[in-house]
Amino acid sequence: MTEIFEKPVPIKNIMVASTDKAKAVEDTIRAMILDILSEKSRSIIEIVEELKKRGIDKAPTTIRHHVDILKKAGLVELSKIEEVRGGVLKYYASNTRMLGYEEPKDFEEMFEKTILENREKILQIIKEIMVENGNKIKEVAENLKDCPYCSTPHFMEYVIVKILHRSIVEALQKKEFMELLQI
Repeated sequence: MTEIFEKPVPIKNIMVASTDKAKAVEDTIRAMILDILSEKSRSIIEIVEELKKRGIDKAPTTIRHHVDILKKAGLVELSKIEEVRGGVLKYYASNTRMLGYEEPKDFEEMFEKTILENREKILQIIKEIMVENGNKIKEVAENLKDCPYCSTPHFMEYVIVKILHRSIVEALQKKEFMELLQI
């Protein structure tokens, strides 16, 4: 057999999502609902009205079904219940912001220097995390493994990425970050 083509393919992205979460947002309407609920808490009727503004006309029962799927995936939570004319009105909010955009083709070139500089800073942060929490991380990783033959380092990588991810999410919620966006 003659080799015609071969190239190394480096890992450029790490997608951290359970299959339940991935399935929940694969539907365009659910992705839109997640976006709507990341702005503010809303009732099913308010979600229906907001979707209409975006060109989507669906019945409240359909939207309730989509919200239930998002709730089961852990992406949406019940945020408020009001008593209205002898009944209850439920409000939902998203605990997840989905950033699903296509980056420019020259993204890697544009930010290559910044990526390389920050890689070393992040590696130092990971070292500190491992020094302080290495045993806990390994314990969590071992408990995540499906079988004894699974590779513990991959599960440890997952735990570290989740720690960094949560830290980034917390940083992005800070007032100082929002002020930086006012450039």
